[in-house]
Amino acid sequence: MAKRNLFGTDGVRGVVNTEITSKLALSLGAAASIYFDGRLAQQTNRTIAIAWDPRVSSEMLAGALGAGFMETGVSVDYLGVLPTPGLALILARETRYMAGAMISASHNPPEYNGIKFFGPGGHKLADADEEAIEANLGLVELGNPSRVHGDEVGGAHRVENAREEYMAFVRQNNPGLSLEGIRIVVDGAHGATSYTTPALLRQLGAQVIEMNTDQDGKLINKDCGSTHPGAVGARVVTEKADLGVAHDGDGDRVIMVDHTGRRVSGDVMLYVLALGLAGEGRLTGNTVVGTVLTNLGLEKALEPHGVRLERTSVGDRYILDRLNEGGFVLGGEESGHIINLYQNVTGDGLATTLAVLGYLVRTGRDLSEIVDEVELYPQIAENVRVKDNTIASCPEFVAAVEAARMELGNAARLVVRPSGTEPLVRIFLEGKNTERLMALAERLKRVLLSAGQQGEE
Repeated sequence: MAKRNLFGTDGVRGVVNTEITSKLALSLGAAASIYFDGRLAQQTNRTIAIAWDPRVSSEMLAGALGAGFMETGVSVDYLGVLPTPGLALILARETRYMAGAMISASHNPPEYNGIKFFGPGGHKLADADEEAIEANLGLVELGNPSRVHGDEVGGAHRVENAREEYMAFVRQNNPGLSLEGIRIVVDGAHGATSYTTPALLRQLGAQVIEMNTDQDGKLINKDCGSTHPGAVGARVVTEKADLGVAHDGDGDRVIMVDHTGRRVSGDVMLYVLALGLAGEGRLTGNTVVGTVLTNLGLEKALEPHGVRLERTSVGDRYILDRLNEGGFVLGGEESGHIINLYQNVTGDGLATTLAVLGYLVRTGRDLSEIVDEVELYPQIAENVRVKDNTIASCPEFVAAVEAARMELGNAARLVVRPSGTEPLVRIFLEGKNTERLMALAERLKRVLLSAGQQGEE
């Protein structure tokens, strides 16, 4: 199988009309159609579902992607603006689709967009599947032998009730939940959850204060949402709310804040959910799956409850792989991307919100009280913008990283990870001595930038 050049850690993503264009979307639709048709057409209808977030470029890319499918005879249902987990859950519950595609760049700025594919059951594609689609691009560029003619092309249909269908599924997964008397601030990041989260919380009885829920695609993720939770935290304090929730652009993440405006990370939410499931005897293997970046404080907090933490590489697909391999049900990342297989087959910010609220309602506990139980270790994260992520493999930087690890010993952790979606190298350190960590991060940053300048000469 050829090496992937187009697909990153979460589909194809880039700046619109630079890395990702309508022409590319058209070709990807045809290439993906060849892949899905060859494997799935005998078992399912030849129809694909396409959804998107509110970015200005999303409908342009959705139309082009759909055209690529339709020219090979595959019909397209356009679901409209819908959170990514909404598409996944519809695919998991319905059998009318052979596959799905989401147009979104998740937590990235408005100028970015992306395309990621889902197979039957709502599962993201494995690396080998994406490699096969990328290989099919060559066939498409040579003339697309799968193109049909005349009235054999696929049709297009707009589905008007996809958001309501998703909300109904999420509500079914949380039977009997009442949020009467709870005051919640919701930051939709101008994204795909701007309607679904406030609407479902209100259906369950909560009093909801909305912010950044106008679906303005030019503002998506800008100084708001899960990547900037200070805004929702301040609003919670001003409104005297019980808590707040902040999503990213496509709704697969959520970061919460307690009544004091304090950030509640994905690691802390994993702790809450683990306590709830373990208490009900439903935390299979008494195991939570995190990543190499999961805070050591979570691991320490879980131990007295007989729950262990397993770590994978960074990325929800690796977490999901381990959940399936081990027969586990709960995993996630500090970013608030939580996979709870009782709720959905992928990260779902709305479902995570309801699961956390459900635990609080059942136990009568306050979110801030639970936050105090998890002593998170200080973490330093330095995102270094580079021209080429491969610079992280240069000998000078690799040597500097190994020297830093030797210096830290067992007192702290160091992780270096090139971004899969942006020209960034992420330097991550965790330990109790913040000044020492900051000094090491700065030293590694200087080595990395120096190596990059030498590579340009």
